[in-house]
Amino acid sequence: MNINIKYYVLTIASIFIALGIGIFIGFMLDGQKVFSEQQTSIINELEQKFKDLQTKNNNLKNTVQELNKQIGYYNQYHQIIFPELVADKLSGVKVAIIETTNEFIYSGMRNALLKAGATIESITVIKDSFDTGDELEVQNLIDFLSNKYGVTVDEKHLNEFVASKLANAIVTGQDVDLIDYLKTNGYIDFTGIPGNTDFVIIAGGSNNKDNNIASIDIPIIKQVKLLNVPIIGVEQSDTKYSYIDVYKKQHISTIDNVEDIIGQTSLIMVMEGKEGNYGIKQSAMSLMPDSFMKADNSTHNSAANSKK
Repeated sequence: MNINIKYYVLTIASIFIALGIGIFIGFMLDGQKVFSEQQTSIINELEQKFKDLQTKNNNLKNTVQELNKQIGYYNQYHQIIFPELVADKLSGVKVAIIETTNEFIYSGMRNALLKAGATIESITVIKDSFDTGDELEVQNLIDFLSNKYGVTVDEKHLNEFVASKLANAIVTGQDVDLIDYLKTNGYIDFTGIPGNTDFVIIAGGSNNKDNNIASIDIPIIKQVKLLNVPIIGVEQSDTKYSYIDVYKKQHISTIDNVEDIIGQTSLIMVMEGKEGNYGIKQSAMSLMPDSFMKADNSTHNSAANSKK
């Protein structure tokens, strides 16, 4: 009986194919088992990590609650002690506040000055630069200034000119009609009475990169210094674009955290005579002055006497 060689080949091939399929199926079953075990292990690890994170999160929440309680206690302490600490430190001192931006509210600083016995003679808020608005508004302002001061006012230097004249009016009480014009036409908000000023506080800082520090703040500082009146530059700690470094170049004292009780205490210390640059930013030389001045050595007394 003759057997075809093809029969043997097919038989052998079938055997190997069957073996291969068996091996493959066995491998897959074993692999699935290994994969399942690995998956279970990973899930267990993730669950444990999640539990650990929950525990840490709960611990952090408890810590935050405790810290908030302590902060609350400190705030209560400050509210009680601060008025006693600063009482009469600035008694009789007359202050003019000039805010060169309306982005921030300085009510806390004002209250601190009042608690220290100061009198806030005037508050000026410059809403925007003086060269904004339509062409007619700008031209009307230029015509008013030209007629009032008898000079030709260049629109390119309008901000500098108005800022300087406004500072002079606030401090000396002269040219009140300039203040009235700027207030009536919406350039500034003004409350109080100009003149009779012992101290000027210029409050700056901005959240806008395009600001008016060079064309408004600096001319104000220069004019006040020409009038031989002390001027202090302040801003809040959360300002995006700080003015402090530029203020420092004008050689005036600065406070960069005037919204909090530490900065307000520093402000009162500086007004008593502890000149310097204080606050929490890199531009500060220290957090706050080391002590209050003696009453008989305070700068504000000499400034007040010089006005008499």
